[in-house]
Order: sequence, then structure tokens, then C-alpha cells
Amino acid sequence: MQDRGWKGSILALDIASNCGWAEGEPGEEPRFGSVRLAPDGSSQAAIFGGMIQFLGSRLQAFRPRTIVFEAPELFRLRSGKATRHTIEVLFGLPAVMQGVAYRMGVHDLQEATSNDVRGFFIGKRNLKRAEAKREVVAACRRRGWDVKNDDEADALALWSFMSAVKVPELRLQTPKAPLFKENGE
Repeated sequence: MQDRGWKGSILALDIASNCGWAEGEPGEEPRFGSVRLAPDGSSQAAIFGGMIQFLGSRLQAFRPRTIVFEAPELFRLRSGKATRHTIEVLFGLPAVMQGVAYRMGVHDLQEATSNDVRGFFIGKRNLKRAEAKREVVAACRRRGWDVKNDDEADALALWSFMSAVKVPELRLQTPKAPLFKENGE
């Protein structure tokens, strides 16, 4: 691993009832996966309890210096398709995650918008959701990350973004895993 000013590991969470995660030190190969926090149709309490169980176990096995998560978006609210249950879970899961992390000694909690992460990772900020997810999955696979779903892909994009925030020299990666295009796009 190269010598650099910032040292530590990052845990990136694409938070939803199916939670994608990616973890590792910037510049290293990340570990990643996804977990369903509770079965479909579960109560909010079951979903929040699933987050507590997942994150508690993760933080006992792997103590990151930073946790980064995608900021909840209000797109469903604007479209009128969100139920009260969905809205409360959408905003409750990040709150639960932050509380568990803080109690377990992880205090560097960062939030990033999907537009910023996608702009960084695929060079496009304002794609429609479905198209953006397809492009993020494809970008992960080009980097050699065999993601099983878009939750894992989103977590890896988020991890890559925060890695470059914490260690800016990672923006000049090898052609195998370019984080920024050389012409500044």
C-alpha cells in the first residue's frame, strides 16, 4: 500500500431494506456484498432491527475509520408513489445506522448524494434512476468487481467516491480502475 496522509478503512452503505455494502482501505481491493435486513412486507421495527444486527456484527468484525452512506432522496415523495411506511424507513434507516455506528465508536459519518457519486464514478450526474443503476453496475464489472445486484454496485461507487475524497491522489488510478477521466470529464 502506498504511503499517504489519510489512513484507515471505509465502510460504504447503500442503505435500504436490501442494503449494499463495500469496505476496505482506499487503494486496496474492497470487499462487498448485500444483505436483506428483513423479509418483504416486514414491519419498520423488523427492518430497523435488521440494520442494528447487520451493522453491529459488521463493526465487531471490521472497524472502519469512516462510514459513508447515500443521502435519502425525496424522488418518491415528488412522484406521489411513496407510502408513509416507505418514507419512514427511507429516513429512519440512516438514523439507526448513525446511532449504532456512534455507539460502537465510529464517529466519522459521511453522507453523499447519488448525483455526486454517479458524477464521480460514471461521469454522469443526472441520468434517470434505472439507466444510472445499469451504468454503475457496468462500471463495477469493468473494474473487475463481480457485483450480484445494483445495491452492491451503488455501495462500491460510494466507497470509490469516498476513497478519492479521503485520498485525493487516488483520482489518478491505473487504467484498470480509473476513478476520474484524465481529460477532467
